[in-house]
Amino acid sequence: MELERKNYWLLLSGLIIGVIFDILFYNKTLGISYLIFVVLILLILLLSFWDSLKKLRNLAWVFAVPALLLASTFFIYSNQVLKILNYLIVPILIIMLCSLVTNINRADWSDIRFIGDIAKRIFIPFGFIHMPFLTLSRITDSSNKDSKRKVLPKVILGILISIPILAIILWLLSSADIVFKNFFINIPILEIFKHFLVIILVSVYGICFLWSLLKAFSEREKSSEADKYNKIKWKLFLDPVILLTILILINIIYAIFSFIQFKYLFGGSSFILPSSFTYAEYARRGFAELVIVSIINFGILIFGITFVKKESIKIVASIRAFLTLLVIFTFILLISAFYRMSIYEQAYGFTYLRIFVQVFMIMLFFLFIMNIVYIWHTKLPIIKSYFIISLAIYIIMNFANVDTIIAKNNIDRYFKTGQIDMAYLKGLSYDAASEIQKLSIPVKNSGNLKEKQISEEIEKYFKEINSELKNQKSWQSFNISKYKAEQIAGTYEK
Repeated sequence: MELERKNYWLLLSGLIIGVIFDILFYNKTLGISYLIFVVLILLILLLSFWDSLKKLRNLAWVFAVPALLLASTFFIYSNQVLKILNYLIVPILIIMLCSLVTNINRADWSDIRFIGDIAKRIFIPFGFIHMPFLTLSRITDSSNKDSKRKVLPKVILGILISIPILAIILWLLSSADIVFKNFFINIPILEIFKHFLVIILVSVYGICFLWSLLKAFSEREKSSEADKYNKIKWKLFLDPVILLTILILINIIYAIFSFIQFKYLFGGSSFILPSSFTYAEYARRGFAELVIVSIINFGILIFGITFVKKESIKIVASIRAFLTLLVIFTFILLISAFYRMSIYEQAYGFTYLRIFVQVFMIMLFFLFIMNIVYIWHTKLPIIKSYFIISLAIYIIMNFANVDTIIAKNNIDRYFKTGQIDMAYLKGLSYDAASEIQKLSIPVKNSGNLKEKQISEEIEKYFKEINSELKNQKSWQSFNISKYKAEQIAGTYEK
């Protein structure tokens, strides 16, 4: 009876997932629908393990927070780059949540092998692809004494099997007889078939995923911890004297570079530069190279800590001191790269790539802070620290409203320099609409020919937005950013 109840639940939850997926996403742009779907998945996951809540690692439910936060950006903002990334990241976070809550992963999430566990968890359901059909067969088995109770499942199964057959028959008969076709002309047979296909595919995968999850959880309860991976024991092969020599030489070079940065870059135009450079030209060069050098330092640091032989306490202490010095010099490199990028933006304007590079440098800065802690306290779960910091910064970037930042700074730059790339500004998402409207106010009544052209471009831009958004009225696609842009664009139609 318990098994039968569980089988009913699996089929029902899979069907709910498939139907809701079709309602929310088929032929619709992403909006509030994505957040609703993620909430639904989390609820189904919770209900699936309702009887086993005490046996779960309930602290792992904290991974639902970043998943929900990132899912909510589809409802609040319109940045397409971040939408694509979030469309991939949110499912990965949910799979991580499933694995950690049920404790079915072989590797702890501080272990690099955990990535393999997550990758396998995506594909394992395909190994159970036959289970939904076997379950339906058992439920509808008439040899059982309680066959009267199974009339409804049989009817539902009959309907499901009939839909694709009826769709093909109707299409063929409509092709054969024009009168019959006119009778059924208003029935979108192909659309019905497509909806059915989407529901079946999503439902089957949903059932198989839940089945594999419940099966793995049940087996974990019966087995011991023997199936878990042992902690990785790295072979220590790096000679400490060699590493110390490398660190001393590298730090000498960085010390010279840092001196030059403080003298010429951070000192501004008060120092004499080579005759072929202006201060602005000098400051704009090399930020990409500095970021690459910072990443190299990251590799040297982790490699040195992980693989160096622990032969002498004094040498190990010296290595840690020089690794700390390496981190300090890396901070200077990152600050220099960030400053150069700022100068570059002042000269050429703000773009997605330039903002994302700056965010990446900020992330590296915080990761190197964790590296200092790790140098002196090697028991720190460094991979977990990297993951938490990276995820936190990524979430902050999602809610910082990048398009508004880009638009605002480019418009401010226009009032200072008279230069603006209107094509790029109009190419931003709907998040930038309010800032673009602010630009239209001072240029609208200007006598300047260039500003009149800008005003005309803005008016045309909002009319295009109004035309685009008129065709997106489904509640599933509702998005705050689009709604605000439509309200602004509506004023240009009057």
